[in-house]
Formats: sequence, C-alpha cells, structure tokens
Amino acid sequence: VLEHRDDDKAAMFGLGSSAYYQNDIEAALNSFVNTIDTENKALRSKSYYNIARILQDKNEIEQSLSFYRKSLELNPNDMDTKINYELLKNQMKQHQKQEDNQNKENNDNQNDESQQNQDQSNKEDENNSQENESKSEQYKNENKEEDKNEMVENDSSKQDESPTKETDQNANDQPLEENKNKSDELMQAEAILNALKDQEKINQKQKILKTKS
Repeated sequence: VLEHRDDDKAAMFGLGSSAYYQNDIEAALNSFVNTIDTENKALRSKSYYNIARILQDKNEIEQSLSFYRKSLELNPNDMDTKINYELLKNQMKQHQKQEDNQNKENNDNQNDESQQNQDQSNKEDENNSQENESKSEQYKNENKEEDKNEMVENDSSKQDESPTKETDQNANDQPLEENKNKSDELMQAEAILNALKDQEKINQKQKILKTKS
C-alpha cells in the first residue's frame, strides 16, 4: 500500500512537471502541493523546489525562499536549490535596499519640499512685514505732512488776524487823535474868543475914556 501510495505521489509529481512545461502553472502548483506529504524525502525535496520556483516566478519572494529552505533541509547537497536560494536571497536584499533608498529619497524630497514651503512662508512673512513697515512709514509721513500743513494754516491765520488787530488798534487810536485835535481846536477857539473879549474890553475902556474927556 505504501509503495502504491508513493507511486501515486510520483505520478502526481510527473503530472505537475508536465503541466509546468505546458505553462499550466496553477495545475502544476496543485500537483506539487499534493506530493509534499510523501514519505519519499527526495521526491518531497523536489516538490518543495518546484513550488519555490513557481512562487519565484510569481515574484512572491519570501514564500519562495521559505520553500527553498525546506528543500535544502531535506537535501542539503542539491546545488540547484542552493544557487537559487542564494540568488533569490541576494535579490531580496537588493530589492529591500532599493526600497530603503527610494523611501529615503522620498523622505528627502518631502523634507526639501517642506523646507521650500517654509522658506516661501518665511519670505511671504518678510514681505508682509516690509509692506507693513512701509505702510507705517508712509502713514507717519502723511501725518507729518498734515501736521506741517496745519501749522502753516495756523501761521497764515495768525498773520491774517494781525492786520485786523492793527486796524482795530488804529481804529481805537483814531478817536483819541480826533478828540485830541478837537481839544486843540477848542482851546485855540477859546483863546481867540478870550482875545476878542479882551480886545472888546479894551475898546470899551477906550470909548469910556474918550467920552469922559
């Protein structure tokens, strides 16, 4: 019965090999999987090897390496298995290295982009700050100009008020001058009147004297 069973596993292995060469990969894989429970170590080692080859073609690297190791455990001297195992292991390391480099490059690019964004943000902040300073300086200059104009207007107002004050002063001085002139004229008139009165008295006295004589 055991020999008959091994013969069945060997036949199954043969069907798997035939399907593999006919490019019927799924049928070949199923056949090899059904032979790994055989008691024949050499046949089981070959089944592990063929499964590993199919998985390698599918680019399922880690699973393929696992089946290569199982094959080597059963047949450590199989050179094909050793070579494929080492090549695939190096390929996986190289692939991992490429992924690490790619990740590093992506991170560097992200960092560069972040730095560029930060630089751009800093530049915008600086421009905004300069713009605000410029506006503030402009505002100060405008205020200074307004204050200057206001001072000029105030000076002009004071100058305009000065003639008025002088005119008012002249107006105030004019009645005094007129009163003084009137007073002088009145005194002159009174003096003349008094002189006339004195002359009249003299004349009257002369008349009296003439009459008496």
